Amino acid sequence: MLKKVQRLTSPESYRKYRSHVYQVLLDAIFHAFVYGMLFFALVDLVTGTVTFEKLRNYTVIMVTASVVRFMVLNKGYTGLQVEGAKIIADLRIRMGDTVRNLHMGYFNQNNIGELTNIMTNDLRDFEQLITHMIPGITKQAILSVYLALVMVYLNPRIGIIQVALLLACIPLGYYAGKRVKAAGRQAKTIRAQMLSRIIEYASGIEVFKSCHMLGDRFPKMRRSVDELKVESIRMELAGVPFIAPMQILIGLSLPVALYLAYLDFSAGGMDAQQLVMILVVSLALTTVSKGFSQLYVETRYYTLSVDKLLAVVDAEPMPFTTTVFQPRHHDIVFEGVNFAYREDQEVLKNISFTAKRNEMTALVGASGSGKSTVMNLIARFWDPREGRITIGGTDIRKVYPDSLMAQISMVFQDVYLIRDTIYENIRMGNPRATEEDVYRAARLAHCHTFIQALPDGYNTVIHEGGSTLSGGEKQRVSIARALLKDAPIILLDEATASLDADNEFEIQQAIRTLTSNKTVVVIAHRLHTIQDAEQIIVFDEGEILEKGSHDELMKQQGTYEHMYRSMVQAKEWVIA
Repeated sequence: MLKKVQRLTSPESYRKYRSHVYQVLLDAIFHAFVYGMLFFALVDLVTGTVTFEKLRNYTVIMVTASVVRFMVLNKGYTGLQVEGAKIIADLRIRMGDTVRNLHMGYFNQNNIGELTNIMTNDLRDFEQLITHMIPGITKQAILSVYLALVMVYLNPRIGIIQVALLLACIPLGYYAGKRVKAAGRQAKTIRAQMLSRIIEYASGIEVFKSCHMLGDRFPKMRRSVDELKVESIRMELAGVPFIAPMQILIGLSLPVALYLAYLDFSAGGMDAQQLVMILVVSLALTTVSKGFSQLYVETRYYTLSVDKLLAVVDAEPMPFTTTVFQPRHHDIVFEGVNFAYREDQEVLKNISFTAKRNEMTALVGASGSGKSTVMNLIARFWDPREGRITIGGTDIRKVYPDSLMAQISMVFQDVYLIRDTIYENIRMGNPRATEEDVYRAARLAHCHTFIQALPDGYNTVIHEGGSTLSGGEKQRVSIARALLKDAPIILLDEATASLDADNEFEIQQAIRTLTSNKTVVVIAHRLHTIQDAEQIIVFDEGEILEKGSHDELMKQQGTYEHMYRSMVQAKEWVIA
């Protein structure tokens, strides 16, 4: 277990953590002094040799041991809490760095509820494990071994019998822990599913309200809550068939040891002093063993968090060979690219094209034809199965993802804004930007006016996801963010989809200004917005049907010409 914990911590943090555990373990040694002084005091009382001087000495030793225990425990536990918090903070950052370097396929295989559960509940359980469970169970184990050895030393026959009864509890504890761990694993899975339902419920509340699927009318939510209730109860009861007899057996070891000691005492095999000693040590051993058994079973559950966290930390990141990416130019070249999200469904088939610098390349086609996948591959959210994608002649699979994204600004169709001020949402594009830079980007994106009209202007805090703004307002903030980043490659996924006609024209002008000396790839369904594009690529079922400028494709009278004519005719439709 400690080896797994060590893998989740830095060498320096683990060294400090281990030293604090050792400090806590010193408490076990000084704890023994308390039992010793209690024993000597009882012996003196039984034998009638008690004196004020002896009691004074016992008291001084016990007080001194208690003070040392307090100092050791205070320093050790304080250090454990502080270092534990640092370990968790560092681990959160480490996991965040790991997650952002994973392929998007990882998030398809692991739902958002599972990841949320790991990053919250499992991290909390891991903190509990390293700050309380491991030090506690180690201390109890040392005390148990110490008292067992003392018991055997005092009376080998009685000591071996009591220790044998306690050792008989080990299989019971093992199977109790095993069952609790298995039930805990299932409960964690159900909890992750419930979190997914809660996130789904909160994200789609407008849809559920419109369909009157609230409360008990949303059966998936109700079912997940009921399943978690059942699994939580099952987990709590999972170890009972083994824990109950284990506790009974530990409890019986005390009267058995005392009965045997009484028989020896009655037969003259031991004196009163030995009887008292066995009484004290046997009682202490039983008490400590009960605490150890309880902690052991609980620790088995908490170790689940270690396995969950390691599964994220050990996830295979996207490979790269270079961390610095400064391409000679920013031409994007697809060379025979094939890609599939699943084994049985190929999305892109032998895709080859070049998106040149200082030009706009527009991707058009029906939904599901592969346009967004091309964007995802350029940003390296995924890697192609076959073929390669180069920027400036460099295969992007060799480039560190952060270095690649430094060269790219993206505007998505579905805009996501964080819960923060509008100013900070725009400044995300370039954290080093000045206030004037932010205002200039907002003006170019034509969102300065509506921002100024808000109660707190640029300091207005927007809700998570940007829910307090309209679709067009969110999209303009997203465009301002991309303008501020000023990257040499611009990826636009229906950037004007939520804008009215007037704003759409203005944004098109702003985007045109932005594209000077840059490589622009845009997905468009409104074909009139990309008539000036130097290259238009028509996709159909993952294949390229046509390539060329607007005029060239119109002359070919193929798929693009048919799409464009249909769009023009649709404008003339009248609802009778």
